[in-house]
Amino acid sequence: MPKLIVVESPSKGKTIENYLGSDYRVTASLGHIRDLPENRMGVSAPDFKPEYVYTDRGAEVVSRIKRLASECDEVILASDLDREGESIAWHLQQVLGLKQPKRLMYNEITPKALKAALANPQSIDVKRVAAQEARRVADRIIGYKVSPLVAEYLSDRTISAGRVQSIAVRLVTDREGEINAFNVVEHFTALINFEGWAATWKTAELVGKDGYWTDKEFAAQVAAITDFKVTDFKESETKSSPSAPFTTSDLQSAGVNSLGFTTKYTMEVAQKLYEQGAITYMRTDSTHLSDDALADISQWCKANGLPVLDKPRTWTSKADAQEAHEAIRPAHIDTTDAGENEDQRKLYKLIWLRTVACQMEEARFAVRTATLQAASPVDGAMLTFEARGKTLVHKGWKSLTPVDSAQDPDDAAELEAQDADNPVPLLNVDDSIKAAGGKLIASKTKPPGRYTEASLTKEMEKRGVGRPSTFGSIVDEVINGKQYVEKFGKKNQLRPTFRGTRLIKALVGRFSFVEFNFTKIMEDQLSGIESGKTTYPKLVGLINDRLDNEIAAFKAAQPIQHPCPSCGRGLFLNPAKKKDGSPWWGCAGYEKGEGGCKYTAQDDDGKPGKPNKVSQEA
Repeated sequence: MPKLIVVESPSKGKTIENYLGSDYRVTASLGHIRDLPENRMGVSAPDFKPEYVYTDRGAEVVSRIKRLASECDEVILASDLDREGESIAWHLQQVLGLKQPKRLMYNEITPKALKAALANPQSIDVKRVAAQEARRVADRIIGYKVSPLVAEYLSDRTISAGRVQSIAVRLVTDREGEINAFNVVEHFTALINFEGWAATWKTAELVGKDGYWTDKEFAAQVAAITDFKVTDFKESETKSSPSAPFTTSDLQSAGVNSLGFTTKYTMEVAQKLYEQGAITYMRTDSTHLSDDALADISQWCKANGLPVLDKPRTWTSKADAQEAHEAIRPAHIDTTDAGENEDQRKLYKLIWLRTVACQMEEARFAVRTATLQAASPVDGAMLTFEARGKTLVHKGWKSLTPVDSAQDPDDAAELEAQDADNPVPLLNVDDSIKAAGGKLIASKTKPPGRYTEASLTKEMEKRGVGRPSTFGSIVDEVINGKQYVEKFGKKNQLRPTFRGTRLIKALVGRFSFVEFNFTKIMEDQLSGIESGKTTYPKLVGLINDRLDNEIAAFKAAQPIQHPCPSCGRGLFLNPAKKKDGSPWWGCAGYEKGEGGCKYTAQDDDGKPGKPNKVSQEA
């Protein structure tokens, strides 16, 4: 009889079944089969033992797996590498009644990787399962306790709070505040043109490194200078190294900036490539490449005449990198094109280019730097100018891909402008040179840029908010789901909506879970559960106790905006029930049947108006 392997997705299962042959059957769990109940908390103090129920299709999936298992010798669990995958494996073990099942761990869907995993099966990591459970329960406690409280306070039953999504909204809201508070400063410098090259006035000598020169008339005098003396001249070489292979957040940035994808869609495309066996696991914060992959890259580069390093280039992953063992890379380096549609092929090409380029030689530039001084002072000040010329002399990795696909296009253009040739000639110290002309340069300081999906994801990663497996869904939820953030403009910049701004104003300063260090500390604690340094009950208990204290303080300090005249609970504005109807107000204490408060009122320009004579069901 064959052995049964359970994976998460059907398409991944088909690929594995094709590789392993008739000795194995492969079926899919279709993600989680059990979760906390949707209509109640599902967990309570003091032990915080979760109550699990089948998902909408969970019971049907389990029935199918049991039927297939009865036709096989053994059930092997092969869900994904991250915490969610470990949790899925554990839940399958529980409902299938498996005793010490084999757990397959593989980073790529290739015959070699699968055979290695089958030869070295693991057991389910119960500490990793506990970490996932702690994250899920903490999110449930925060969401279920705070959301109705804030919704009632704001008189908006559709508003909700979440541990990670609220932080994402706060980042966007805080940035908008910085932009609104920014004071624009007009400042000036001068560009001096010589024959085919130019030098710029170094205003920092007069105003300091972070200052701006605001005297336009003086700058115009500087632009009119024609006689200069060379005070310093240097020739040097600078190098440009390729970027590390893709982590999840870098891949999402590349999808947004280079291909115009959303972060969520980038991950959906990457998931398909992984399931086809084209790339390694796509949820990772590691930049590590296996020895086999490094050898394959080196061999491919040499065979195709590309300048590859003799010794592999490595990067140090973050201390808390946890979700996979390798960076995102092609499963087969010699496969330069993969994917079943155009979007998949485009994303695969970015992954392939980034992976191969990371092991190629540095690009080298010849640099000439000349320091000039005006022959005569201007209003008593001796002024200094600098000319810098940079010429590419060895393409290295840039012979394969000239730019970093994860960069914002505007940033990339700025870097390209910096790299543009300014052919400074050979000069000697004490040479006297004459300018062909000068130009007054006027500029204005710019406020911080608004986030895009790509830059918001990178900022979340930088602050330790969320994990590679959640970045895309979080950003998508606050934009398209809850509509706390909106896109605008050609660059799809992000700004908070009125709803988002109201939510953050209600939470900040009152609840610790919207402080930037809270989620970072919690992620560290979840890693601590995995390593055995702390436990599930301890972490969840601390979060619950702290939250209860904050809720009590919130209730004591924050009056409800529109209290119900009948019971004192908050009133909510409800949409009209019919197309030709009007919005109306109902009580948060409403319950179907005999219990609860049945008070309703008409809407008076966004505020509760005249009470209705006949109760309406909310």
